[in-house]
Amino acid sequence: MSGRRLSPAYTEFVRAVSRALYDFDPDGIGSSIDAPIDEYDDLALRLASELVMAVSASDVGRIARGLFASAEEPLIVALWAALELYKSNPGPDA
Repeated sequence: MSGRRLSPAYTEFVRAVSRALYDFDPDGIGSSIDAPIDEYDDLALRLASELVMAVSASDVGRIARGLFASAEEPLIVALWAALELYKSNPGPDA
């Protein structure tokens, strides 16, 4: 990643994505094995950068399933909710 700082709103969005991934655990490396809470942080940063281009829940599903073939509907719903919240107030440098 470049040396650019992430806006507070984007940082919260990435945290929400990471938490959703941890909770729904599409790769089996998070909550299902009681892994550290930050287990999905790197993948969340990558996923968040792609999710910001989504304009629908269907887009979110397509993007998420591109990274996690086993992504199920509850994860997609959580990611869509996080994205909608972020897009409603993206901060000054969005």
